[in-house]
Amino acid sequence: MSSYPIDLRDVHHSYGKRHALQGVSLQMAPGEIVGLVGANGSGKTTLLKILAGFIRPQAGHVRVFDLSPSTQTPQVMQRVRFAFAPPALYGNLTAREHLQHLTRLHENEYPMAAVSDADIDTVLQRLGLASRGRDRVRTFSFGMRQRLVLAQALLPRPQLLVLDEPSDGLDPVAVTELRDLLLELRNEWGLSILLSSHLLEEIEQLVDRMLVLSEGRVLFAGAPLTLTARYERLVVQADPQDVALRLLRADGYAVIEKDGVLEVDHPDLSLERIQQIFEPEQVQLIAFHRNRPHLGAALLRTLEQSDRTSQSDVEPTGSSTGAST
Repeated sequence: MSSYPIDLRDVHHSYGKRHALQGVSLQMAPGEIVGLVGANGSGKTTLLKILAGFIRPQAGHVRVFDLSPSTQTPQVMQRVRFAFAPPALYGNLTAREHLQHLTRLHENEYPMAAVSDADIDTVLQRLGLASRGRDRVRTFSFGMRQRLVLAQALLPRPQLLVLDEPSDGLDPVAVTELRDLLLELRNEWGLSILLSSHLLEEIEQLVDRMLVLSEGRVLFAGAPLTLTARYERLVVQADPQDVALRLLRADGYAVIEKDGVLEVDHPDLSLERIQQIFEPEQVQLIAFHRNRPHLGAALLRTLEQSDRTSQSDVEPTGSSTGAST
């Protein structure tokens, strides 16, 4: 039996001739937070629908707590909550009534543990809505509605929480509060969390690992730090700069001159070694530090490299010297 909350292996799915998922794999550990990242059309929504049992993949292994989402949906729903946007909210009900109503509906559809008034009090308190529990939902701001959707997803307490763009429309303060809340839920409840998000700064600060999709393929899987470290460069400023450039290249280092400094594609190059290289021609070292790009820049460079690789794999379909028709 698999111990993974999510276990995907070589999953494929197409809509006609369009490949939505092409060999996607993910093994998610208990208590892990994983970010799902990708542009529109990358396959994120299809993947989330497969996990929720809305779609059965055309090929591959899909298990959630060793259960098949498409054939064992009630059992999956006993352990997993999905919070997809846009949420359906009942504006004429109070926040408490809203949670009571929806949990009763879910209890009827998927047999699960009963939700008590104390459970509702707990999640309202946890989500900062305790003082608004008797207020009608139609009076809530967008951010408060997002909190209510998350409160609903925590009833009864799940083992895995799947969120689609949970911070969409939230102001910076609310985004920070949401990040802290998700970390608390993981640390205090042992909750596993999969979230899809476009906010790369929040992804970088929140997740243990991320899965980057592009045109249905896994472009990167791992910790955000691992991806940004891939593009770390050593920044050197010296006088005279042209001599420093020549000496570094003569010593076998890949170097480019950019914005008045030298970028060395070898971040582990030591200060001592730099000084040894410069000493014979008395080059003065002015600045020396390592530069690691933010996550967005690292993702963009990864996408660009992937595009170049894809283009180089395409065979020419005809001679460039042939007559046009």
